Amino acid sequence: YKNFGDQPDIRCPIPRRRNDLDDHERGMLFVCTATHKTKSMFFFLAQTEQGDIFKITLEVDEDSVTEIKLKYFDTAPVCSSFVVLKTGFLFLASEFGNHYLYQIAHLGEDDDEPEFSSAMPLDEGETFFFQP
Repeated sequence: YKNFGDQPDIRCPIPRRRNDLDDHERGMLFVCTATHKTKSMFFFLAQTEQGDIFKITLEVDEDSVTEIKLKYFDTAPVCSSFVVLKTGFLFLASEFGNHYLYQIAHLGEDDDEPEFSSAMPLDEGETFFFQP
């Protein structure tokens, strides 16, 4: 995250699958994102090139971002686009197959999936790992 002014930039690596068959030296990319905003909160959903979807939240203090949090949400076929609807549905426009419409039962606030944060100390070049 790029802060404006004299605030430091905030970085959080994209988590990788623990037993990934791909080259670990290769970077991971987000291929599509969606934003959901209400009066009291907002979050982003972002999908990697392997189909893993992460919920991204930003911790803010007044007008500056202080922390980025990523949490594994689900895995779906790689999408060219997706959108979170206000009615609680997630529409996935798949790149190479059928499109999907999911109903979001909960946002993962109180489950036991690990949450990755920019506040967690990592050495240069290290990343987080998760088990889908």
